[in-house]
Amino acid sequence: MPSTLAQSLSSDNSEGNLGNDVLYYIVIDRFLDADPGNNVPKFAFESEATDTTEERRYKEMNQLLLEHIYDPTLRHMSMYWGGDLQGVIDRLDYLKDLGVTKIVLSPIQDNANGFFYHPNIDNYLRLHKEDTDPDNFYSHISTAYHGYWTKDWFEIDEHFRAASDEHQDRYRLFRKLLDEAGERGLGVILDVTMNQTSPGHISTQVPKLGAGGFLFGESWFADNGNVYRHGELVATHWDPKTGELDPQGWFHPPMIIWDFDTASQELIENGQISGGMPDIAQEVPAVEKYFLDMARYWLTFNEGGHQIAGFRLDAVKHVNASFWRTFEDYVLSINPNAVLLGEYFGAGYRTPGSIEFLKKTQHMTQYDFNLSEAMRRFFAGDRGWDGRTYIMRENCLGRQSRYYSDPVIHWVHHLLNPAETLEIPKASLDAIPDEDAKGWVTFVEVQDDPRLKTFYPNMSDRAYDSLIKFQFTARGVPLVLYGTETALGIPYHPNHNGLFGIGGDPFNRPMMIWPDSPGWKENLHTTLKQMAHLRQHYPVLRYGTTRFLFPKSSQADKDIFMIREPESSEVSGVDNTRILYAYSTQGGEFLLSMVKEGVQAYDVVETGETIKTVDGLIPIKLEPQEAKVLVFHS
Repeated sequence: MPSTLAQSLSSDNSEGNLGNDVLYYIVIDRFLDADPGNNVPKFAFESEATDTTEERRYKEMNQLLLEHIYDPTLRHMSMYWGGDLQGVIDRLDYLKDLGVTKIVLSPIQDNANGFFYHPNIDNYLRLHKEDTDPDNFYSHISTAYHGYWTKDWFEIDEHFRAASDEHQDRYRLFRKLLDEAGERGLGVILDVTMNQTSPGHISTQVPKLGAGGFLFGESWFADNGNVYRHGELVATHWDPKTGELDPQGWFHPPMIIWDFDTASQELIENGQISGGMPDIAQEVPAVEKYFLDMARYWLTFNEGGHQIAGFRLDAVKHVNASFWRTFEDYVLSINPNAVLLGEYFGAGYRTPGSIEFLKKTQHMTQYDFNLSEAMRRFFAGDRGWDGRTYIMRENCLGRQSRYYSDPVIHWVHHLLNPAETLEIPKASLDAIPDEDAKGWVTFVEVQDDPRLKTFYPNMSDRAYDSLIKFQFTARGVPLVLYGTETALGIPYHPNHNGLFGIGGDPFNRPMMIWPDSPGWKENLHTTLKQMAHLRQHYPVLRYGTTRFLFPKSSQADKDIFMIREPESSEVSGVDNTRILYAYSTQGGEFLLSMVKEGVQAYDVVETGETIKTVDGLIPIKLEPQEAKVLVFHS
């Protein structure tokens, strides 16, 4: 593609600083165990002669807990399984070959060692219907393998480091990862949670709402939600010796969020998520400074080498917008091109709260849950309400939709449906420029939702293949959760009922599998790789506009014919290449007329064929649930 087209299409960057990118999210503990020496990393808590009695006991407690949070059987889904930074380094060539431009690492910062136990939790991975848990204790515990129970935002967790680096350079592996990724043209985005710290041992001084929270049963941790900086304690959540709660004033008073849909904005920002995680008070000057210092530390961390590309910001709606405005401005003052991706759960055009959040924060982009959930459901055959083609089209078209742009249609729809429950609210479209929405992140799978092949065990590989093609040709920046490229999942079992249904958290985070492993689907890997490279070759898929066609014999509620094209074909030196995505639920033969567009030939991406049109007519034959991608040339 001529550079003039790429320059023309990308002249207006959307908020968040995501360009023509393909993101790949890695849960580090579940990616690749390249260093067994850090699976039970007692090396991080070796006693020294100068240790006080309290320091020695703290280290001994951590060493003891480390023995009970690692699972070599890979069957207890909420325990550590051994993935590490060396494992990511070892697979950088794989990611580059796949077509990834930026990897997003689950939180690497130091998490609290320990676990909480609840008899109602069942996190055992059953491989067949009759499979039973041989150990009834470890199935009921949860640990910080995911990285979201941070205690020290300036350190790298010992589970991801190398024992040989402990007394020399604890950051060596991460520097190596940044440099080796940078040499391959891959950016590294850090996932950071600044809303809460870690659970702690349950306090008799603060029954029901203290560290850990009564919803969690019993907890065993060496820390109690405390905050550290390079290993030095800076804020105590609860002191078990004195019973004093929050002496430095870094936390909000304990409040449980019982219902996220009805909770006030104050409770959403100040309450404890997950039933009792200590909630940090970002409005406190010392807390704000701590996190701004943290941002500078990681943004300038690798002096003389490749720096991080930016941040994925977890649970953004649970932190006040004033802090985010300060944080955004500070980050961009250090690196104007830093990625700022906010995870507002459920976000999108049809979630007014997320739109208001974007208006308040100014420089972030977001996950597009609305479009992503719609396409997940449609291709899995779950086509009630959000799983309809109409919802997908409205989300893709934005202000170009007929509901928004045609006054007559808008008036009729408003008359019949004043609450706008069937459409995207006009206020959302007014608030967000289409260019910004093109920078929202879409996904087939994400680390909270169930894996598709687990939640929809009857979904065909062909439908899954068609979904991948849709994600990569539709509006938005595609994100791939590790394993999506091979339909990674676990066997369906009614006991695998995690967050948001069968196969949800933690059952959506199995160990990554690799080529030649049982369950590897090379056909899906090939499709995703093909689509990722197609996206890089044709920036129109990132910056272009969207149009839907309805050829004769197609069914609007079952078939999709979507064209991505430049906003204008009249700009001098701009290639007028268009890309068509064609899908049919029931299959059939369709005839497209592209006479007005002047299409003279087209490439069939799946086969590499180049075919000349006859009088601008393009015949398309689709099998049931099949999708094809065509590149039109004028």
